[in-house]
Formats: sequence, structure tokens, C-alpha cells
Amino acid sequence: MKRTLFISATAFITAACSIFYFVKNTATAPTTNKNINVEVYKTASYISAAYSNTTASLQVTVLRVKKNVRDTVWQHNFQPTELKDYPEMNKPITQKILIPNVNDAKEQLEIYYSVTYNSKGNILNYWNYTTVGRGQQDGKLAIQI
Repeated sequence: MKRTLFISATAFITAACSIFYFVKNTATAPTTNKNINVEVYKTASYISAAYSNTTASLQVTVLRVKKNVRDTVWQHNFQPTELKDYPEMNKPITQKILIPNVNDAKEQLEIYYSVTYNSKGNILNYWNYTTVGRGQQDGKLAIQI
């Protein structure tokens, strides 16, 4: 009798755990669309002769992160442009990005950017990133050249 009761209890607990695991991992949470505004502008005039023929190119990448898995969902390479030709802060280059179907409870977005300066063959790279996490519908990335 005790053995039958033990086997029944073990089977019940195993079934309950299996159902819980199945529901937790397969239930779909509501998804949302996330908007990211990228603004690129210069912070100096760059009219000095030291900056002549100096260009900056820019790469922006948006990753969808779920646990430790990163998937690229958007990427754009801006053409190399002379520093003096970039717009000022009051009229930036803007890029609006819409990332659909983001599971706000389980995913976040990471936005990476890399700026490469080229001055007569001398290269300087730098990068940075920001995140759009839970509860955030909109993100803004201001890139200063």
C-alpha cells in the first residue's frame, strides 16, 4: 500500500513539474514593437587644416538578446564622410529603426555602434553601446562625431 502511494505521488509530482516546465517555456508572452532613433552629428567645426581629408565612417548594429543568445536584427553602415560635412547638433542625420515582435518579458535590445576615423591612412576606431530593456518602448542613440 505504501509502495503504491509512493509511486502515485512520484508520478503526480513528475507530471506536475513537466506540465509547469512546458507551460513556462512554450507560453507566448505578448510582444511589442520597439523604436530606436539614431542621431549622428558633429560637436566641433573641423575647419582646421589638421582635419582636411579626415573621414569618419559609422556602423550601427542592433542585437536581440534572449538569455545568452544574441541575434543581429538590424545593421547599417554609413558611408565615410569628411568630418566637416557632418551636420551640427541642431540638424542631425537621423535613422529611425523599428524592431517588431520583441518579447518584452524575455528579450532586450542592444545597440552597438563603431566609429572609424581615417586621417591620411591613420585609423582610429572606437565603439559604444546602449540597451533598450523591459518596459522601454523607445530608445535613442546620439552619436557625436
